[in-house]
Amino acid sequence: MIYKYLFILLITLTAGCSSGNDETTTEATTKEHFASDQKRALDKAKTVEQLLQDGADQRQRDMDEQTKR
Repeated sequence: MIYKYLFILLITLTAGCSSGNDETTTEATTKEHFASDQKRALDKAKTVEQLLQDGADQRQRDMDEQTKR
């Protein structure tokens, strides 16, 4: 009877230890995905900021040119 419980305990411990790698891999992939999404959003914001700045610069040049006439 005690051998039966020891066998069940051994199987449970073995199964518990072997599934740890899958969770770690999934967790690392999720963190990489999160970071890549943030980087893409930051890059897009920088692009939009540059477009807005270029437009503002062009408007300022146009206004300066019109006031010189």
